[in-house]
Amino acid sequence: MMDSMRLHVKFLVVILIILLPLLSSGQKKTAGTSKGSDKREFFEPTHKVENTDAAVKEMREEIHQIQNEMDRLRSQLREYDDLSTPRIRREIKRLVNFPDKISEITLKNGTIVQGKIISEDLDKIIVQTNIGTLAIVQENIKELRPFDRLHADVVLKGEFEDQRHTDSRVFIGQVSNKGLRRADFVRILFRLHDKRTNIIAQDSSYISGEPYTFYSSVVCESSLSPGEFSLFRVEVTLPTGMDAKNISYVTYKVLFDEFN
Repeated sequence: MMDSMRLHVKFLVVILIILLPLLSSGQKKTAGTSKGSDKREFFEPTHKVENTDAAVKEMREEIHQIQNEMDRLRSQLREYDDLSTPRIRREIKRLVNFPDKISEITLKNGTIVQGKIISEDLDKIIVQTNIGTLAIVQENIKELRPFDRLHADVVLKGEFEDQRHTDSRVFIGQVSNKGLRRADFVRILFRLHDKRTNIIAQDSSYISGEPYTFYSSVVCESSLSPGEFSLFRVEVTLPTGMDAKNISYVTYKVLFDEFN
């Protein structure tokens, strides 16, 4: 009798073991009978990652370490390139000063810009000049050609003296030729302007330069060789009845010619 009861209990246990998975799956399906629940249950991951912020932080730190390692390798490659270059080659490059390619750009409004072209595209060009970097629109360019450095370049040397009188202004100073060619018939032009930029009076004078005789037997006594300087004196007489107080500012211009 006891044996039969034990067999009966074992049989019930086996049946329960078989039915439990079926009952649990049925309960899951019953719990997910709402609209769209079957799709969500199908795509629901079996393993959920907890504390995602910490995982992302750890991943960022690993990426940062990789970037630092790549930067270190790049610096080592640069050092290797420097060591592989012969020292004498670097010394020659330092001592030899090759002139930059200078371009002369003439704009449609008559302005002339001289400088080194850094970049160029269909819309504009970027030019490095003595006063800074300029962006010039391509449509405004009339002519672009290489600039010949073998020219005279006569400029004012230092400040000029401005002597003010009741009926005139006297300007005294020096000019120098910083170019690579002789300048001939060098003269300085001064203009007096009122507050509306109108020219009140103007006058010019040739410098006391060195004499030079041309092939045509013409003698020029206001030439200036490269590296030389000379004095000038320009007197601008005011118009009759013009008050000196009407003069707001002064402009000047260095004029010269170049002959063989």
